[in-house]
Amino acid sequence: MKRVFLDTNVLIDYLGSRKGFPEAAAIVTLAQRQKIHLYVSSLSFATTSYILNVHHKRNHAEIMDLFERFTALCHITTVDEETVSHAIHSDFHDFEDALQHDSALAAGCDIIVTRNKPDFTTSKLKVCEPCEFLSAIVSK
Repeated sequence: MKRVFLDTNVLIDYLGSRKGFPEAAAIVTLAQRQKIHLYVSSLSFATTSYILNVHHKRNHAEIMDLFERFTALCHITTVDEETVSHAIHSDFHDFEDALQHDSALAAGCDIIVTRNKPDFTTSKLKVCEPCEFLSAIVSK
C-alpha cells in the first residue's frame, strides 16, 4: 500500500473544508477505505492550527476535535534534530518545504502530495499535485 505524505496545504484544504479543493477529501477517503497510508508531519499540525484559528475562525476546541478525528486516519512524521540538519543543508529554497520533504523521506513515504509542486523540484521522492495523484490512483 502506498505511503502518501500530505503537505500542509493539502491538510489545510481538508480540515478547513476549503472550497475549490475537493481532491483533499478524496485523498482522505482513500485512507479511510484503507487504499493508502496517510502521513503528515507534526509541523503541519502547528501551521494548520494557526491557519484554522486565524483565517477560518475556528476555536481551539473545534481544531482539537478535527485533529483528533484526523489523526485516527494518519501516521504523524517527526521533525527532529536530524530532519532540521538535513533541511538546513538541502538544495530546497524554502526551509519549511525542506523540513516536510525530509520528514517524509525519514518516514519511508513513497510520494508527497502538495499544491506547491514547483517548490519540490529537488525532491528525492515523487511529488504530485492532488489531482495528479488521484488520476494516477484511478488509472491503476
